[in-house]
Amino acid sequence: MAPHHPVDAPVVVLGGGPVGMVTALALARRDIAVIVLERDHDEVRSEWRGSTVHPPTLELLDELDLAAPVLAEAVRVRRLDYRDLELTESARFRYELLEGETRYPFRLQYEQYKLVRLLRHAVAREPNVDLRFGHDVVGLRQDDTRVELDVAVGGDRVAVTCHWAVAADGAHSTARKLLDVPFPGFTYPFLSLVVATPFRFEDAVADLGEVGYWSGPRGRFSLIRTPDIWRAALSTSTGVDDEPPPGTHPDFLAAVDLLLGGRTQTDGLLPLHQHQVYRSHQRLADSFRIGRVLLAGDAAHLSSTTGGMGLNSGIHDAVAVATALAAPDQAAATSAYAQRRRAVAERFVQPATTENRTSADAVDLAGRRERLVRLRAVADNPEDARTYLRRVSMLGIQH
Repeated sequence: MAPHHPVDAPVVVLGGGPVGMVTALALARRDIAVIVLERDHDEVRSEWRGSTVHPPTLELLDELDLAAPVLAEAVRVRRLDYRDLELTESARFRYELLEGETRYPFRLQYEQYKLVRLLRHAVAREPNVDLRFGHDVVGLRQDDTRVELDVAVGGDRVAVTCHWAVAADGAHSTARKLLDVPFPGFTYPFLSLVVATPFRFEDAVADLGEVGYWSGPRGRFSLIRTPDIWRAALSTSTGVDDEPPPGTHPDFLAAVDLLLGGRTQTDGLLPLHQHQVYRSHQRLADSFRIGRVLLAGDAAHLSSTTGGMGLNSGIHDAVAVATALAAPDQAAATSAYAQRRRAVAERFVQPATTENRTSADAVDLAGRRERLVRLRAVADNPEDARTYLRRVSMLGIQH
């Protein structure tokens, strides 16, 4: 950049979530000064959202000296179970098959909000990072040398300038909208419900592993053990604005009733520490680089949560974009980042999550049985099972 065009920092990151924090930390470790603009306050709410950490993501966190604290608290998943709420057929995949392919031959369950807190503590210790809360980007201009952002801070407006901006500001990305980047794709017609409950499923369900995926007459039902609580996700007929009675949710209780074989252990009531109804999407930005603005994470691509690839691919984006911005030829490296990461989302993440969601939401009994028999055949063949686990673990995907 010409010396008569000073900037506030070489890079500005929009968004203080997991993708933005990893981007900032990875940049700081590469001795690049960065400003992070987060519209919300500095409190991280304890929301049970994403929780899956796949092996290659843990390897990237290890490079940032964060694998050890995550491993100390997370639930280690040694197997994936596929079952049905009405059928006896099942399939089991053991992560030990990945030994020798990764330093971490297992999956972790570690709540996203805990990861964000960990990342923010790490970022706060970095002198190269200026983390600013309550800063809402409302305007964006750029030329061949810099990006200028209009930022609302309280009742004031300030300008923040940089060589490059990374938009890690989520599914409703302000930067993507200000730049008029098309975000084509589709929204699933079925709603999803996420429930967090302290109910001890391990005492009520025989041979229950840390992660189980059930098919059923109303669609998918999953149980995931996180460090503090069980997390369930399922298809639901309840509308986004509907409010179930306190401590219950009819669709959730119906699935649990099938899971427990009609036993009355729940007395028709399960404590819910949190429930959230949301819609899932498959969307992909037309470009991950627009001039000097780079898109990463949900700002660039959205996918179904089934299989836990959204958070992981966003973290992969973050490390990749930081690597590109640390390259001697930033223009070439960032163009390569945009092409490569978009290709990964288009050719791997979206097809994989679409297949996961479509097959899991099937309700036809014969089709559910056929799917489980097919999965069992794959699981019983070590080579096929290893290939399957590599795919669902996102191994072998270029970052």
